[in-house]
Amino acid sequence: MQKLLPYFDNVYSLFLSEKTKYSFEKIIFFTATVAYILHFVLIFFVNNDLINSSTVGIDKNTSLLSAINTPFSIILIYEIYLLIFYLPTSITSYLGHQYEVVALIFIRKLFDDLAMLAGNNSNIIGFNELKAISVSFVGLIILLLLIFLFYFINGKNRTRKEIFERSTKKEKTFVISKKIMAFGLIIFFILLFIHSIIRSKDIDISVNSFVYGINYTSAIFFNNFFVMLIITEVLLLLFTFNLTDRFSKIIRNSGFIISTILLKMSFMMEGVYNIITINIAVAFGVAMLAIHYIYKHKLK
Repeated sequence: MQKLLPYFDNVYSLFLSEKTKYSFEKIIFFTATVAYILHFVLIFFVNNDLINSSTVGIDKNTSLLSAINTPFSIILIYEIYLLIFYLPTSITSYLGHQYEVVALIFIRKLFDDLAMLAGNNSNIIGFNELKAISVSFVGLIILLLLIFLFYFINGKNRTRKEIFERSTKKEKTFVISKKIMAFGLIIFFILLFIHSIIRSKDIDISVNSFVYGINYTSAIFFNNFFVMLIITEVLLLLFTFNLTDRFSKIIRNSGFIISTILLKMSFMMEGVYNIITINIAVAFGVAMLAIHYIYKHKLK
């Protein structure tokens, strides 16, 4: 096993090193920028009769806000990569990026709703539409505040030096185990992404179909990817049992699993139920982290 570790580290660094992260970040930034500008320009050209709508597959009078959906979908890919990247370093940072991914999905859906309202041919926004968009705004504000609170509590947890009840050998084994899980997740991420694209291959080649394909692919992708995250977190919990008998840490990691399950359930809901379930999931994660902090620093 020890002899194989150098080879594993070399392969691992190809996907999850700081250098790879930086390169991937530049690629994502360039791709998202170009895709946004291209989508925006095409909508503008179609709306001003400079290009035939059937040529690019964009309906006339489509709101320019629709173009925002494209870069957000691409940025989501990078956020998922960061989620996996931080798994070996910190379980709380890993969960925090989970919440960031869900927040970006939320924001992307909000932009979709705004674009639909802006492109309303009747130019009249009814009470039901206004109520729905207001609920989304309030839900997003609460979600972002909860994510801030999660990172704030996590930061306070790091203000004191942690005393490990485990040996150096066990600690190294745990880090290696998390690296193996992160590597498995990145391979699953790539394969699932390819599989999701293949499942949407029957979509026509056009800008509207491309945007629809992104949404369709995302629905398949996130539903399956969060199942794998739940499996990974259960494995992390089992490894935690081997490392420490500290009650607060075991409860924290168990709570994180429940939070991820609730997030996964939110993908099967729509409207206000989706918003409520997401916020309950993140609030539960914040509560578990706060309880861990109280046990760790106040009960000594």
